[in-house]
Amino acid sequence: MVNLDWKVVVNLTVFSTIEQEYFTQIANRLHQPLHQALLDPFFYHYLRLNTIPSLDKLPCEKLGGLLGSTNHQVEVWIDGKKSQKIHLQELDPTQYLFPLYKTEVNHLTLNDTPGIYIEQKEVGFIGSYEFQTNDFSIDNLMFNLLQTNHQLLLQSITYPNCKVVFKEKETLINYQHSYVVDSLNK
Repeated sequence: MVNLDWKVVVNLTVFSTIEQEYFTQIANRLHQPLHQALLDPFFYHYLRLNTIPSLDKLPCEKLGGLLGSTNHQVEVWIDGKKSQKIHLQELDPTQYLFPLYKTEVNHLTLNDTPGIYIEQKEVGFIGSYEFQTNDFSIDNLMFNLLQTNHQLLLQSITYPNCKVVFKEKETLINYQHSYVVDSLNK
């Protein structure tokens, strides 16, 4: 079970020319630039596309993960009993001489691709994941981390030879911000 407080999602949206023109027309009706209109729920009402009823369904590349801060933790439950708490800062391989857990860190520089970026932060119960295995060992858990410009994010947890099943999520978006990166800004 994963029980954390903050999650960040970054969407990179690059539209085709036809989509860009249509979406910009709708944004102009709302008297907003397109990147700000994408955060407005009324934008999707005026858009009148059944395939895109909200920001969540906007076709884009999504990048997200759990922010590593001092009070965020992963709880491991076995047969309904809490077995262990792992604080996200314990997963950072640069903090310890020897790693405490198996981690794989990927590096990514954000804002190097032109497009519209939308950042969201969520608070609450991020999710519960279940592994079906007969012989569970905490040492076999693999924590997949992503190092972005200034943040270390926990993207996923895997277990060898097991399928991960997502169970539930209860979050509230408490921060949204959008901006544009032009090829001229590079």
